[in-house]
Order: sequence, then structure tokens, then C-alpha cells
Amino acid sequence: MKTYRVAIIGLGRMGSTIDEEHPALGPYSIPACCRTSDRLELVAGSDLIQERREAFGKKWDISALYEDYLEMIEKERLDVVSVATQPEHRAEIVVYAAEHGVKAIYAEKALAASLEQADAMVDAIERNGVAFNMGTNRRWDPGYDTMKAVIDSGELGALRSLIIHDTGTLFNGA
Repeated sequence: MKTYRVAIIGLGRMGSTIDEEHPALGPYSIPACCRTSDRLELVAGSDLIQERREAFGKKWDISALYEDYLEMIEKERLDVVSVATQPEHRAEIVVYAAEHGVKAIYAEKALAASLEQADAMVDAIERNGVAFNMGTNRRWDPGYDTMKAVIDSGELGALRSLIIHDTGTLFNGA
């Protein structure tokens, strides 16, 4: 069975540490999820912050740690890259990975910091035949399907307004 070489760019919360906040969720961070698959081999990580790189390396037993994601992509022969940076940096990273041999990219939400950046990402992904997935994990929460079914049924009457409370920021939420 083929295995795929994976690296993570952005070794903060989703890139390494969120499991410590929510241990009952089971594997939730990107590296923890990689470790549950016998087809994914987590081989490297990149972050601008040295302390994050060191903590990631120790926690996940990874020695290939890079400050510069460009160098990591060039050296590590990666099949999959996960981009868990802030949205302002995501487009540049995704475009570079797509144009330099990475065949699958998983990116956290939000997709990008502007429509122009999103368009550049889509263009690079399509032009290079890259498989792409954006982290929209809450989109699959069964509560949303149940809510939609109740609204669609008309049982409560016509929808007149919708109020949502979320503790996350609009830019990075849901």
C-alpha cells in the first residue's frame, strides 16, 4: 500500500497543539490525524518561530524542521502539505507548493485573505492538477443538517431571521 510523505507549515494550534486543549475529541490536530493513518508519514514541519519548531519536533518525534517552507518543499520530496498558517500567508504557500511538485494540499480556513489571493490559489491548483481540501470540519457537524431539515420542513413557519452565536472570530470561525 502506498504511503504519502506529509509536512505541516504552521506549527501552532491546528498544526500541533490543539489536542492538548480538547483531549476528549481524540485526534484533532493535523499531526495527530496523520498518525492515525497507516498511509500518511509525517516527515517534516515548518514554522517561523523556533520555539514552535522545537516543541513540534519533540512532541511528534520529527527531526526535519525548517524555518523556511521553501527549503522544506525543495528538500523533502513531499506528497502532501498541510498549511496551518494565518490566512494572510496561505495563498503564497499554497501557490508555491502547487507549483513545486506537491500533489495534495490541505489548508486551514479561511481560504485566503482576499479574493485575489483565492483566485491565485485556485489557478495554481487547477493548472498543476493538485488535489486540494480546505478545513471546513464544522460544515459536517450533524447539528447543522438537523437545523436545516427543521427549517426546510416549514414546521416552525417561514424563516424570518437567523441569529448565530460563535466564540470564534468571523475570519477564522466555522
